[in-house]
Amino acid sequence: MIKEFRNFINRGNVVELGVAFVMGASFKSLVDVFTKKLIEPLIGLIINLPNLDNLGLFGDVDPNSGLQSGSFGAFLGEIINYLIIAFVMFLVIKAYNHFEDMVDDEENDEVVATESKEVTLLKEIRDGINNLQTK
Repeated sequence: MIKEFRNFINRGNVVELGVAFVMGASFKSLVDVFTKKLIEPLIGLIINLPNLDNLGLFGDVDPNSGLQSGSFGAFLGEIINYLIIAFVMFLVIKAYNHFEDMVDDEENDEVVATESKEVTLLKEIRDGINNLQTK
């Protein structure tokens, strides 16, 4: 059972999935910083607020921070995060599909070239046999 588990873990797909998960988590933290430190302050300058967390406050006041518990601005920031990540993933998948199409086209060209050589050879063999039979 331990050997089967080790074989399962060592499969390429599981390792690739683990690497993708770690890279995705790192990318999310990068996008979080990009949104919190660049995008939200720029939007805040436009709407005259220091950050989006202060936009649309509602709810009870938290005694520790002195802020209200709800914020539409914080939700808006998370929507911006999501849209950035979704757009980048769209670009990655689009590039991947384009690369796969290029590889498939090259493989199809090689198959067609191989088939036509084989067909040509088979036709020569057939013609040779026909010539022998007619003599």
